[in-house]
Amino acid sequence: MIELLGDNDPWVASTSGERLLFMLLRNHQEWRVLADSLKDAKLRLGRRYDNLSSFFVGASVLHLQQRLLRLAHDVRDRVPNRWEQAIELRTRACDIIQLTPIEYSGDYGALMEEVLTSAEQMPKEPGPGLKRLVIQNGPKTCYSCGRQFGAIYEDAPDGLKATADHIWPRALGGDTVDENLLPACPPCNSSKGHIAAWQMAWIQPVVFADVDEANGLKSLQREVKMALHIRAAMTYAHQNGSTLRNGLLAIGPREPPVRIDPDQGYDFFNLRVHDHARTNVNWIPN
Repeated sequence: MIELLGDNDPWVASTSGERLLFMLLRNHQEWRVLADSLKDAKLRLGRRYDNLSSFFVGASVLHLQQRLLRLAHDVRDRVPNRWEQAIELRTRACDIIQLTPIEYSGDYGALMEEVLTSAEQMPKEPGPGLKRLVIQNGPKTCYSCGRQFGAIYEDAPDGLKATADHIWPRALGGDTVDENLLPACPPCNSSKGHIAAWQMAWIQPVVFADVDEANGLKSLQREVKMALHIRAAMTYAHQNGSTLRNGLLAIGPREPPVRIDPDQGYDFFNLRVHDHARTNVNWIPN
C-alpha cells in the first residue's frame, strides 16, 4: 500500500498545512496516476516497491506544496487585499506551476484560500506564554530523543533546555497552536528543521557497506533517526485516527535504531527506532 494515498485522510489534521496537503492528495489526480503507473509497470524495485512508491508520491506532493506556499508568500508581500491575493495566486499557480482547475478536481478557489492561509503561518512564532504552556503541559523529556530537560549532558553543561517545536513546520503551513507544538531539546528542534514527513528526509546515505551494527548505527545522522520516528508516528496516527502530535506521544521518544530483517541490509526502509510490539506499528521492508 502506498502511504498517503487511501480512501481516508492519512491522519487527523490540526493545521492549515496538513489540510492543504490532504486537499492536494484528494483532488490533484496526478499522484494516483503516478501510483497506478508504478503499479502497472509491475516493478519490484528490489523488494522496495511499496516503500519507494510511497517516497516518490510523498516527495512529489510535498514539493508541490512548498512551491505553492512560496508563490503565496510572494503574492502576500506584493498584494494587500485578500481577494486580489487569491486572484493573483490563481494566475501564478496556473502560469508558473501549471496547476490549473483542469488538473484539480475539487474547488479550486478553496484550494487557493487554503494556500494563502497556510502561507500566513510561515512568519508566526510561539510567544512566551504559549511556549511556557507547551513546556509545562508537555512531557518532561524531549519528545524526539527522550533526554530529560534540566539534566546535564555533554552538549548541555548548564542543563538541557526545552523549546517548543512545531510538529507540522511553519514552512509548510503549520499553525502556531498548542495542538501543533511539543517540547523538544534545541538539537532535535534544529535538526528537524522543516521536515514534515519522512519523505522530506535525505534517506539515501543510510545505505551502509559491510557495517558493524553496534558502531555503525550509532553514527546514523540525527535527521535520519528523526525521519524514522516521524514515519512511525504517521503510521500510528493513520492506524488509530489521531493527530501527528498524539501519534508522537503514543510512540514515545525514539529508540536506538535496529534492523528489521536481519537478512537484508541497513537501508532506510529496513530500520526502525520504535517499539513495534508495544505500538503495533509493524513494517515489512518490501
